[in-house]
Amino acid sequence: MRNIFSRDKIHDPELDRKAHYMKKIILPVMGIVALLMIIGIIVQPQFVLRYLLVTAIICTASPTFLFFIRRGHVKLSAYLYLSFWVLLIVGLSWTGGGIKGHGIRLLPMVVLMSGLIIGRKEIWVFGIIATLSSLVLVIADYDHYLPVKEALGQTPLVYWIISTTFIFTLCYLHYLSISELEKSLMETQKELFLRKQSEEKYRLIFESFQDVYYQTDLTGKIMIVSPSIKARAGYEPKELIGRNVSEFYNNPEKKNSMMAELMVNGSIFNYELDLIAKDGQVIHSIISSHVRHDQNGSPNGIEGTIHDITLRKRAEDMLKLQNEILYEVAFIQSHIVRRPVANVLGLLNLVNRNEPNDPVNFEIIPKLEIATKELDEVIHQIVKKTEEIQNLLSNDAH
Repeated sequence: MRNIFSRDKIHDPELDRKAHYMKKIILPVMGIVALLMIIGIIVQPQFVLRYLLVTAIICTASPTFLFFIRRGHVKLSAYLYLSFWVLLIVGLSWTGGGIKGHGIRLLPMVVLMSGLIIGRKEIWVFGIIATLSSLVLVIADYDHYLPVKEALGQTPLVYWIISTTFIFTLCYLHYLSISELEKSLMETQKELFLRKQSEEKYRLIFESFQDVYYQTDLTGKIMIVSPSIKARAGYEPKELIGRNVSEFYNNPEKKNSMMAELMVNGSIFNYELDLIAKDGQVIHSIISSHVRHDQNGSPNGIEGTIHDITLRKRAEDMLKLQNEILYEVAFIQSHIVRRPVANVLGLLNLVNRNEPNDPVNFEIIPKLEIATKELDEVIHQIVKKTEEIQNLLSNDAH
């Protein structure tokens, strides 16, 4: 029996909420009605069988509903429980007091319970059912089909007891309703707070992008672009929203081939493309993109990132130029320098060191001078090439 009244967690949050409040309603209502029946036995012992029968029905039905709730049949149990109370109240009113009796006053509480444990739409359904059920009692009363006397009696004390019971029952149901409202508000506030935190987190991440993130539709119209576009191309994001990306490609034919590859493969990675900045400068970039799809799997746009490789390309070009100059220096050293050096060495071998006044020496000296000048000129070429490399390095540093 203890397992019937225990509360198991239901995976569906909405059903778990309804099960929670049904259990909070079924047990107290069963206790309240049982108390009223005991009062009825004390006040009118001649109706003891009636009161005992009602108590037995309620005390049997309530654990049954709790059992089905525990088995997961929450929504069905809620409908059956409310219908059970409508039938029981109308049946008791029919056999004692009718539309003027005490029992019919429970109908508004059943309607209130329906809104709490089923939903705000269903409260209207049970409201209409309760109204029509009361109308049946009205018609029956006019046609004198109902007992004249209320089963519990009409003394002031009985009215006070019944009214007090109903008041506290309504207070309890109202407390549950307010608790549900406060819980919903707290959950909503918590969800809003977490969503705000999440949005702030992603906003900071989005704004801290070094690369440029973008989204376009299938026609190329820009939908979203990260703030990093300002540092990369000089544009404010709002300047680009709604414009077509084709306005910013430096080589449209390569853009067309990129789009063709993207639509065939669904994605591209590190695709080199030149873009135009706001000041007209060319930005060397690599683009990684993929096609976005809607819930039905149909393509509805493109998103990706743009990585600026302008500095890298500039460094590569600089390195390439430096290598070309170094190659020229190496060529000069390995080929051009060797000729005047060979001439100098050859002429030196012809010099008559023993006879300085030898006429051959006078013929060799002018030729040595020519070869030396050639060597000096080659050395100047090497120095010039070296200065070019130094200037390139100096300009690159600035």
